[in-house]
Formats: sequence, structure tokens, C-alpha cells
Amino acid sequence: MTIPLKIAVLLNGLASPNTAGIKASFETAIASASSLNSDVIPPAIDFYDPIIAQIHPDPPKYDLIVLSGGTADPMGSDPWVLKLQNYLRTTVQDFPKQKIVGICWGHQTTCVSFGGSVGNMEGAAEIGVTQISLTDEGRKMFPFASAGVLDIHEFHAREIKTPAKGFIALAGGNQVFLSEENTILTFQGHPELNADLARTLLAHAPAYMGIDGERKKILVEKAGVDHDGFKIWTRILQWVRE
Repeated sequence: MTIPLKIAVLLNGLASPNTAGIKASFETAIASASSLNSDVIPPAIDFYDPIIAQIHPDPPKYDLIVLSGGTADPMGSDPWVLKLQNYLRTTVQDFPKQKIVGICWGHQTTCVSFGGSVGNMEGAAEIGVTQISLTDEGRKMFPFASAGVLDIHEFHAREIKTPAKGFIALAGGNQVFLSEENTILTFQGHPELNADLARTLLAHAPAYMGIDGERKKILVEKAGVDHDGFKIWTRILQWVRE
């Protein structure tokens, strides 16, 4: 029998009424992906608080470490952000085979940790299920995407401006990266997000994201569009075992 994976998720947003839903979205997406892979027992998931408790996972205990979304400036000097970025660099140095996935803010802070840059988007925040185009390398990574595109939830007002060196673009627009060592996979989008949680986050979106009136109505409808989140997680779990 295949040994169940052990996964650590760093929750990079302050605790809020949405925290339980965010945890549940990871648990549901990962369990569903595990089922699609015909795993008898789903992965065990532990959640960590890098902001207040500032406790990070012990890499040897986990097959995969996930950096979640968040709202802090990854280019800023918040002590917990700098500590997390240092943890990421140290983990890569001391445990070179450790698999890591970065999601949204995790995607951006991974970029910054290894020399890239992040800044505010010039236009409106990117929100809702969005179609992104894969590169040739991305098609190899996600063979289920026969049309060469992924449909994925997005929820961000910042973006990668300069990619970090040592990372391969799997999609256009700095949307998905894979490290040359094949150990770090990052997404600007949210493969764990579901329609209900997306609508809840929209309802409590910060003012700087400019979501109100007719635009909010359109985005609420867009949140229910079919997406590839479970398929992406299925591929992630396969990749962890490779």
C-alpha cells in the first residue's frame, strides 16, 4: 500500500472568520485530488501560523510544504515575512529534495526570496476563474491540459515583475513557475479555491482591490465558473512522489 503523503500548509494571512473556510478548501481539494489518484488514504495535512506564532514546518517530517496566499507585501520588511523568506532559502539549501508549492502570495514571496521582484498590477486586480496559457514546458507538466491552457481561480492585486533566476516559466504572464531542480512549483492562481470561498472572499475584499457595484456582481458570477483546481492538485500530488 502506498504510504500517505504528509503535507504542511503555511497560512500566510492573519486569522479571520475566513480561516476555517480556507483550511477546509485545502483539505477538500487535496483529498479530492488524492481520490482521483486512487490513494487509499488521503494525505495528512498540518497547518502552521508563520505570522503570530512564527512556527515553520520541520522539512524532514513532510513530503510537501505549501505556502498559501496572503496580503502582506512580499517586498516589504515585516519581520515575519523576512523570517519566512529566510526559512524558504534555508530549506532549499539544507533539504535540496524538499518539494514546495507556492500559491498566490506564496508564489510571489518565493520569487522575492530568490532574487525576483513583485509590484502592484497596473490595471484592475485579477479576480475570478481565469484562463492562462501554458508554455511548452507547462504542457509537459500538465498533460491533462490538452488545449494548452489552465482555468484557475485568481485573487490578487500584485504580480511578479521580474522572475527569480533558476525558475522555468510554465505559463505566460509569470503565472506558473517550476524551479530548475524540479522541487519548487508556484502558481499565481489558487488551485485550492472553490466557488463558495471565492464569493466569501469577494464579500470581504479590501477596498484597494476596487471591487464594488457592477464589477462585484460580475465577479461573483465568475466565481462559479468551472476550473481545473482538482486536476492541478492531482498533478501536484503525483509530482511530489516523482
